Amino acid sequence: MNDRKLDQLFHAARHESPAAPPEGFELQMLQAIHRESVATGRETIPIFDQLNAWFPRLAWAAAAIIALSVAADYGLTATGTPGLNDGVSQVSAHWLLSANGF
Repeated sequence: MNDRKLDQLFHAARHESPAAPPEGFELQMLQAIHRESVATGRETIPIFDQLNAWFPRLAWAAAAIIALSVAADYGLTATGTPGLNDGVSQVSAHWLLSANGF
């Protein structure tokens, strides 16, 4: 669309009379605002209901973290690094149970 046609459309739209709102529009809007303010004012969600709503997401996230940890452990064991049990025993032997202590 070229600039001349666009200017003609805007000029015609400027001189057009605005559409009239439907009958009782103001009252409907005021009722909707009042209904919304009353509904949000009383709405408090107990912590257990919030946890109940979050539980499926939290369960999937926890399962994904566990699966990634197990996969990482198997992958690192396959590459020759010590496994989880070997790593913990090495740390406890070298650091926790050393002659110097803490």
